[in-house]
Parts: sequence; C-alpha cells; structure tokens
Amino acid sequence: MIKTITLALVALVLASCARGGAEAASAEGEATHLIIVFHVAEDRLDDFLPIMTGINEGMASEEGFETAIVYRDADDPLTFTLIEKWESRALHRAHYDRIVESGDWSNILTMLTETPVLRYNDKL
Repeated sequence: MIKTITLALVALVLASCARGGAEAASAEGEATHLIIVFHVAEDRLDDFLPIMTGINEGMASEEGFETAIVYRDADDPLTFTLIEKWESRALHRAHYDRIVESGDWSNILTMLTETPVLRYNDKL
C-alpha cells in the first residue's frame, strides 16, 4: 500500500506540472532533479509521513528513479520538500503516465492543503 501511495505522490507532482508547472530546458536524456514542496493538512499528517519516509524503498523498482531526499520545514512541520533524482525527464514522465492511468494519485490530493509546487532542476 505504501508503494502505491508513494507512486501516487509522484503522480500528483506531475499533475501539478501538467496544470502549468515549470518545464526546464534540460535535454531529454540527461539526469534531472525534481524539487517538490508539499503542504500537508494537519489531520492527514499521520497518513502522509509513511509515504515520505518510505519513498526510496517504494520507488526503487521504478525505471529511471535514482534517489530521493525528504526535508521537513523546521518552522512549519506541515511543509515538506522532496528532491528526487531521475535518469531522465522522459523516464519520469513515463512513470507519471502509468500512475495517472491507475487513478491512485487522487488519494494524495486529500492529504494536502494546496497543490504542490514542482520544479525540474538541472545540476550545474
């Protein structure tokens, strides 16, 4: 279940991108980092935390996924920043398409107070 929710979380992030998020100029074949900011509803924090703490394990089998780091805001414990590294933006998009198709990502929306902010970032 945590893997499904973790995969759904990534889909939510991409849904945000599809609704007008940033499209960086990196080449399709180059590694990319996603930086995502989530604002969690206080009454859903207990549901959200296992997703964040299990993200590396839950995403390990996804083609192109390399690693993730989660930060919890020191001044706002309901705000989380997730940094994911993918082999390419194309592999991330393929992952997104699979999750959107399954419909699982909608559960994550119920845990948040606002649409997450997503940015693709290229390492200098």
